[in-house]
Amino acid sequence: MIVTDKNVSDALGYLADSSAAAEARFNATKAENKTKETFARLYLSFTGPVAERESRAIASPEYQEALSLEAEAGKELEYHKSRARAAEMLIECWRTEQSNIRAAERVR
Repeated sequence: MIVTDKNVSDALGYLADSSAAAEARFNATKAENKTKETFARLYLSFTGPVAERESRAIASPEYQEALSLEAEAGKELEYHKSRARAAEMLIECWRTEQSNIRAAERVR
C-alpha cells in the first residue's frame, strides 16, 4: 500500500478545514484592492499627460510595495490551492488502491 490511512486522514482534514485557504483568498483580494487603490490615489496626485501620470504612479515606491504585497498574497493563495489539489490526488490514489485490493480479494 502506497497511501497510508494517516495520509488520507491528514488530506481529508486539510480539505475539511477551509479556514487557511479562505484566509489566503481574503488576503489576496484585500491586497489586489489595496494595489488598485494605491495606483488610483497616486495617479490622481500627479499632473501632466496620462502616460506620465501612469508612469510616475507605477514607478513610485508605494505602488511597488503594494505590488509586492499582492504578489506575496497570491503566492500564499497558490500554495493552498496546490495543497488542496495534492490532497485530492492523494485521496484518489487511496481510492484506487482500495478498489484494486477489493478486486484482488474477489479473484482469490
